[in-house]
Amino acid sequence: MTQPATGSGRVNLWPALAAGLTLAFALFTAASYFWQPCRAGLMALLQLCVLVLIATGSGRVLLQILGFTDISDSQKTLIGCTMGLGLFSLGCFALAALHVFTGMGVAVFLGALWLVGFTEMRAVLASLAANRNLLGDRPAATGLIFAFLALVLWMTWIPPHQYDSLVYHLPLAQAYVDAHALVAVPGMVYTHFPQNGEMLFALALLLKSDLLAQMFMWLALVLSVLWIFEMGRREAPLSAVLLACLLLVTQTSVMLLSSIAYVESLAMLWTTAAAFSFFRWREVQAADADQRSWLVLSAIFTGLALGTKYYAGITAALIGGWLLVRAALSKKPRSGAVLDLVLYTLVTTGLFLPWLVKNALMAGNPVFPFFNYLFPSAQGGWNDLVAKGYFNALTEYRHGGAYLPDLFELPIMLLTNSLHFGRGMDVLGGLGWELIFWTTPLAVWAAFRNRFLRWVLGFCALYLLAWFSTGVVLRFLLPVAPLLCLLSASGLYALWQALGRFGRAALGTAVGAIGLTHVLLFFFVELGVFGAGGLLVGAESPDQYLGRRLDYYSCARWAQGHVDKNDSILIVGEQRGYYVTQRHLASTVHAPNRYVTWANAAADPSDLARRIRQGGFSDILFVPREMRRLSGQIGTLTDAGARNWNGLSPAHLQPLFRGQACTLYAVK
Repeated sequence: MTQPATGSGRVNLWPALAAGLTLAFALFTAASYFWQPCRAGLMALLQLCVLVLIATGSGRVLLQILGFTDISDSQKTLIGCTMGLGLFSLGCFALAALHVFTGMGVAVFLGALWLVGFTEMRAVLASLAANRNLLGDRPAATGLIFAFLALVLWMTWIPPHQYDSLVYHLPLAQAYVDAHALVAVPGMVYTHFPQNGEMLFALALLLKSDLLAQMFMWLALVLSVLWIFEMGRREAPLSAVLLACLLLVTQTSVMLLSSIAYVESLAMLWTTAAAFSFFRWREVQAADADQRSWLVLSAIFTGLALGTKYYAGITAALIGGWLLVRAALSKKPRSGAVLDLVLYTLVTTGLFLPWLVKNALMAGNPVFPFFNYLFPSAQGGWNDLVAKGYFNALTEYRHGGAYLPDLFELPIMLLTNSLHFGRGMDVLGGLGWELIFWTTPLAVWAAFRNRFLRWVLGFCALYLLAWFSTGVVLRFLLPVAPLLCLLSASGLYALWQALGRFGRAALGTAVGAIGLTHVLLFFFVELGVFGAGGLLVGAESPDQYLGRRLDYYSCARWAQGHVDKNDSILIVGEQRGYYVTQRHLASTVHAPNRYVTWANAAADPSDLARRIRQGGFSDILFVPREMRRLSGQIGTLTDAGARNWNGLSPAHLQPLFRGQACTLYAVK
C-alpha cells in the first residue's frame, strides 16, 4: 500500500486538517437543521453526565467505608452511582430543610461531593469498559439493549406533559426551588408524601432543566438493567441475563415511565438494588456470618425506596419479616440473627426518618395520609379533608368485597386485559406485562433448578400477593419488574435448552413478536396518543406542542410574560399547575375547592368576586373543558352557587387573554 508523502521528513498535516474541517462542517450542517430541537436535550444530557460522575465517585467512596472488597470495579461503579443518587436526594432535602436550597447552596454541595469522590473518578471512567469483551461476544443482544435505551432517552426530550408530572411531581419540586426550602403546597395531598424522587426533580429544576428531571428516571432504568446484568450473571447463564435485560428495556410500561417525570423508575431501581443486595448477603453470610456489608447495603436501598414511595414498605416488610422469623426460629445463639434484624431496621428507618420528621412537623402525622385518626394534631383542618379525599379517590382500585374471586381471575385479567388495572394516566403502567406473566410456569420450573432464582421467585410471589391485597394498579408493580424479567428470561432460556431446532425457531419468533409488539405500542403511545413526532424531529416547537397537549398551557405561557410575578392565580377546573410561574392554587379532586365553597356561600356574583379577592387571588385561569371532564369530582355547585358563578360579568372579571381552551381573567 502506498504511504502518503511526508516531504523533507516532516509530517504532512493537511490530511488530518482536512478530516477535522470535514467533521466540523458535518456538525455544523447537522446543527443547522436540528440544533434547535436538540439543544435542550443535549444540554440536559451533558448535565446528567457530570452529575453521574459526581454521584458515582462519592458513592464509591461510601462503598470503601462499608468495607466492600469482594466486588469488581464495574460493580463498584454501579453500586456507587445507585447510592450517589440517594446522596443527591438526601442532600437536597437537607439544604431545603435548612432553607438554603439555592444555586449557591447546591453548588457548594455538589462541589463537596466532587472533592470527596475525585480520587475515584478515573476508576469510574475506566470501569465503563470493563465488560466490553464479554458483551462483544454477543453483539446482537448488546446492540439491541443499547438501542432501546437510546430510544427511551430520546423520548425524555419531550417536555413534561403527563398528568401526574404536572399535578404534583414537578409542582412540588418547583415550590421547593421557589421557596429555597421545604414548604407545604396548599390543598395538595402529595405535599406530605415521601419525596426522594421529587428532590432529584428539584435539583434538575434548580439547574433550569425539567428534561433533566426526566433523564434521572431514564438513568434509573439504565442502572436497573446493570443490576440485572452484574448480579444476574453470577447466578444464571449470560444468555438468560441478557434476555432479561432485553425484556426489561422493551417492557412498554417501563419504557414509558422511564422517560417521564414520574418516580416509579427510581423506586424500581432502589427496590431492585435492595433485593439483589439481600440475596447476595444470604450467600456471603453462609460463608461468613459476621459479614454484613451487603445487608447494610440492602437496608440503605430499602430506606431510599421507602423515601420515594410508600409502597416500598412491601420490600421492607418482606426482608425485615424474614429477618424477624429467622431471629425467632434460629436454634443457634441468636445474637447474630438479632443483630442482623436490628441493623437492617435501624438503617432502613434512618434513611426514611427525614420524611417521617418532616411530616410530623408539617402535617402532624409522620406517615400522612395513613392512620390520620391516630394523630390528634392531624385531625380537622385542610390536611384532614385532603387525606379523606385521597382515600375516597382510591375506591376505584379496591376489590369491592370480591377479594377471592378477583384473586382467581387475576391471571386471566393480566394476560387478556391488563389495562383493567389502571385508570387515567395509570394506564401507562398497564402496558407490556403479557410475556412476563405468560412465562410464570416456566419461571417456576427454572427456579426449582437454581437456588438463587428460588429466592427471587419467593420474593416476587410475596410482593405480588401484597400488591394485590393493597389494590390493583400495575404501575405499583414496576419496582419488581427487573426481578420478574430475570425469572421470565430464565424460564424461557430453560425451555430453549430443552427444545430442538424447530421448537427454538417457534419460541424465538414468539418472544421476538411480543417484544416488537411492546416497542410498537410504545411508539403508538408516544407518537400517536401523545403526538410527539413533530416535536422530536423539529417540525414543532415545545410551545406549540404543549399548546396542543394542554388546555391551560397557552394561558399559563401568556401569563409568564404579561402577568406580574407577585400576582396570585386561582386555577378553576384544572388540577395541573406546572408551567404557571406565579403563585397559584390548582383545583383538586381530593378536597373541597375554595371557589366552589365561595360560590355556594356567596349572596350574589359581586359577593363571590369579593370572596375571591379576599382569598388572596388577583387572577383566575379558567379551563372549561377540563372542568367538564372532572365534573362532580371537583365539587358541585348548588343552584345558588351556579347562578353566582355564571353571573360573574365584565364588571367582576376582566379578560386578559383567551386561548383556544382557556381564559385568563383579572379579578376586579
